[in-house]
This record gives sequence, C-alpha cells and structure tokens, in this order.
Amino acid sequence: MDLKLLESELLKLSPKEKAAIAYKLLKEIEDVEPDEIEEEWFDEAAKRYEQIKGGEKLLIDSKLVLKEAKSKYK
Repeated sequence: MDLKLLESELLKLSPKEKAAIAYKLLKEIEDVEPDEIEEEWFDEAAKRYEQIKGGEKLLIDSKLVLKEAKSKYK
C-alpha cells in the first residue's frame, strides 16, 4: 500500500482507534534491537544525502517549516 494513502486512511480513524494503532506500532518497535535501528537510520540518511546531492530533493530551512506548520494548525 502507498504510504501516503495509508496515512490518509489512518488520519480518518477516531482518536481511540489511532491510539490502538499507535500502541501496536510502538510495541513492535520495542522488539527491534538498537543496532538494527541505528543501521536503518544510517541507511535512510545515506539515501536522503544521495537524493539531495542528485537534485531529487530540496533542503528547506527548519524555521520555515515550523512557521508554516504552526500557521496551518492554529
């Protein structure tokens, strides 16, 4: 399933349903070894670096992102 579609569907859930899903996901993450998490983050960082370097992704200043998010969710 497409991640954006999944996110869209999850956001339609009630707060109670969201909490149940979040609990299950967090419980599953707890079973992951720290070395696995570190390796996943390293791989993700390397992928993002290559995307930025190749011009596929743009960097956006964090202050701008936070300003836009705050104005959107007031």
